[in-house]
Amino acid sequence: MLLGCSKEEKREYTLPNSLCRTTVNPDLLSPFLPPGKKLSIHEVTPNGGTQRCNVSVDGKLALVASQVWWEEGGSVAAVASVHAQVDNGEITADEKLLYSGTGAVGKAEGCTDASHPSQALFTVLQVFASGRDDASSMKQLATDYTKQVKVSKNCG
Repeated sequence: MLLGCSKEEKREYTLPNSLCRTTVNPDLLSPFLPPGKKLSIHEVTPNGGTQRCNVSVDGKLALVASQVWWEEGGSVAAVASVHAQVDNGEITADEKLLYSGTGAVGKAEGCTDASHPSQALFTVLQVFASGRDDASSMKQLATDYTKQVKVSKNCG
């Protein structure tokens, strides 16, 4: 008879299917959220051009999903350079997505807003939960999240 020595931690909360009114596939979010008892989501607007969705597990920040208005000619690399967890990522051939194991920046092309003239909308994902580094899953999550933002009311 073999007995397991390690105590496997479980997720006692339900994975969300939206991040602050933006639909997400819970299966794509799963690799980036740690085990725990309670998940909470809080929307923060630190300035007029950013909406941030903070996802915490048991009171610890696990993931941040943001929508950021940035200068129109800006690149995903420029946006990534000012966001923790995203630097040194791989840029896709079309230059619309930069991703690493712990973060991503996507360009939500075609989005406009009268209150943000001459600006483009970018999505930013940042993983703060430790041990949750997965570049290929992040690429999928960032692609899906950016696509959902493009069909949201924020896109205009």
